[in-house]
Formats: sequence, structure tokens, C-alpha cells
Amino acid sequence: MNDIGQTAMETAVLAKLHDLYKADGFPAADSVRVLRRENTGGGRYVDIDADVEVLRDDGYLDLEGSFIEMSGVRSGMMAVVFLQGRRLRRLEFTVYGGDHWNGEEQGWKIV
Repeated sequence: MNDIGQTAMETAVLAKLHDLYKADGFPAADSVRVLRRENTGGGRYVDIDADVEVLRDDGYLDLEGSFIEMSGVRSGMMAVVFLQGRRLRRLEFTVYGGDHWNGEEQGWKIV
């Protein structure tokens, strides 16, 4: 599959995850490929891949207490990455509190 490129928010989240988990081999954001993106109205699924293994068991890695504030999304959102077979598989964004999000990245920051 072709790399369709990261959005600014995806890059920032991947960079934050790299800072948190680089000792376990989490790759730098610029080495992560985006294969597919789906906005759901309550979040976003982003299929990703990288040429490195992350030395963690299958499951989710989170932002360790940080979250995303965004204009128009009252309660903010979380972001996690899913690992399977020590590989990055999916970056997931989920809106807190049942708010709707149209997928547009505007007025956001990681706090």
C-alpha cells in the first residue's frame, strides 16, 4: 500500500508517543507510513506501518495522561496506537463525552 501522508495532528501524536516509548523502539513520526484513514464522526482510525518492531506486547499504548483539546470538541479526545506482533497497526482517535467530530483538525493542541 502507498503512504498517503500524515496530518499535522497525527504527526504530533506520533511524535509524543515516540517521546514516551522510544526506549521500547517506538519509531520517530517521520518513519511511520499512513496506509488508510477513516473518520467515524466520533473519532478516526488510521492504519499505519513502520519498518521497526516495538518491544511491547500486543495491545494499546496511550499518551500517559495527555489528551487533545480541539475547538468545537467540548470534552476533547484521546489518542492511542494499537500494536500487533510488535508492529504499529493503527492510530485511533476517540472523542470524549459523545461529541461529534467531523474529522477536520482545527484549533487543537496536546495537553
